[in-house]
Amino acid sequence: MSRILSGHSRIPFRIAGSAIIAGCQLLAAERLIPTIRYDSVAIWLANGTAKAMVAAAIVFVIVSWTRRAELLHALNATSSRSNVAVAGAFNLTAFAFLLVCRSALADPSTAFEWSYAYAFALAALGVSLIFVAAPLSFWRQLAARWRAELALALPIGTIVAHATALSEAGWDRLSAATLYLAYGILAVIEDRAHMELDTRILGARDFSVQVFAPCSGYEGMALIAAFLTTYIWVFRHSLRFPNILLLLPIGMVTIWLLNGLRIALLVVIGAHYSPEIALDGFHSQFGWISFLLVAISMMIVTQRMPFFSLTAASAGQSATTAPSSAKPGTSLANDPVIMYLAPFMALMAAQILTKSFAPNEQALYPVKVLAVLLPVYVYREAYARLLTGVPWFSIGVGVAVAVAWIATDPGSTTEGGLAAWLDGLATPALMAWLALRAIGTIVMVPIAEELAFRGYLYRVLISSRFETVDFKTFGWMALIVSSMLFGLMHDRWIAAALAGCVYALLMNRSGRLTDAVASHMTTNAVIFFWAVAAGQWSLL
Repeated sequence: MSRILSGHSRIPFRIAGSAIIAGCQLLAAERLIPTIRYDSVAIWLANGTAKAMVAAAIVFVIVSWTRRAELLHALNATSSRSNVAVAGAFNLTAFAFLLVCRSALADPSTAFEWSYAYAFALAALGVSLIFVAAPLSFWRQLAARWRAELALALPIGTIVAHATALSEAGWDRLSAATLYLAYGILAVIEDRAHMELDTRILGARDFSVQVFAPCSGYEGMALIAAFLTTYIWVFRHSLRFPNILLLLPIGMVTIWLLNGLRIALLVVIGAHYSPEIALDGFHSQFGWISFLLVAISMMIVTQRMPFFSLTAASAGQSATTAPSSAKPGTSLANDPVIMYLAPFMALMAAQILTKSFAPNEQALYPVKVLAVLLPVYVYREAYARLLTGVPWFSIGVGVAVAVAWIATDPGSTTEGGLAAWLDGLATPALMAWLALRAIGTIVMVPIAEELAFRGYLYRVLISSRFETVDFKTFGWMALIVSSMLFGLMHDRWIAAALAGCVYALLMNRSGRLTDAVASHMTTNAVIFFWAVAAGQWSLL
């Protein structure tokens, strides 16, 4: 790559500069267009096509990034000064004509006729941009050798370019499709299901909900698309392109199907059990269940399928060439991914389950303790080897983090629902609940979260074979991403993200996960006992 850049650096930089200028012209032309108060198919098509081409170019760069050296070499081999000069002159002419058309569009009496001229000028500007970047011979090579990347970039670019229109009109269609999906599922479960398409009402018996755009599933689809895009980018060196890009439509369709199931189950719970539980707890918590299920499942599947993963393919080849006396594959009980994630997955499942019974979720806190205790007991020997020693320095840091957390508590002057609920408990029940809450907050939660965020996520952001990454290894992306995701698990996400950074740095300092766990336990212990002693229940 360095030889290509040094040997042919003058032409690519000149071409890049010309392309930037032409792109700025295109952006300026778009900004200068007046508000069009008439229907012009020509302008709509021209603008849409221009936006789609720009978006497709960006997508193409992303999906062909692993072949960038080959792409740059082809660009160098076909480019010439004369090409830039001719295309640049054509570009300036098209831009000047576009400005003339823009002025004519401002006059309603001539706007309709000039709309076709404007569309032609915009198309000419786009063609000039293409040929400023590279000559025809390069684009022929691109079409012949980058077919798969183009086949992905063009449709994705078109969808991205028309995202605004989709958000205005498409969500309405998506909500209708979601309504039909939820009704189809509900009709299988409930014999008294009913649906009204005009009002978007779905119900059973005397309970019903309205399925508008916010319930269509687009938020979950956008969230899983953002997660998978980040995942693909972080692990781009170990994933197989363009195969891995199939995860995006698969993930979005899967999360949409689960959203339909969520709405159907919500109606069942509201009709047969409790409308409060259906609307206040289950409605939001099942969404997180779906997201975690899809996200974690896809991460695990892609790391093990040769179709998606380069490392899985090489591991499969090694397995086929290994002698017959080799040990069999890793069992589920010995899988390092499961070992690090099992307590956290159990905690999240219990968290979602208990919050589904809001506003009565506090009474079910023992479920969280038992849920985490089970995988901790199963992997107790592995955790005992992993978590050893008494890191006094990290314990002191944990106290400092707790003091900062307590001092910055925004709810310190108010009493929440937890205080009222605790006041209604008898003394034996109160003491039992506080004991279980102490075990969960001080012991179980830190173990589950540190195993997941520092033990697994931090290291997997450095290498897909995370178990080979030493705890001392530092990575900026691993630190930032793992801490941010850790923060998002808490209401005070900024403070929690900073605490996550501290725990990760303690792990890097000592090379042991014990330090992160001990510091986290200390933080939670100080916060818990302060909350109980001072009655500052907003901390719990």
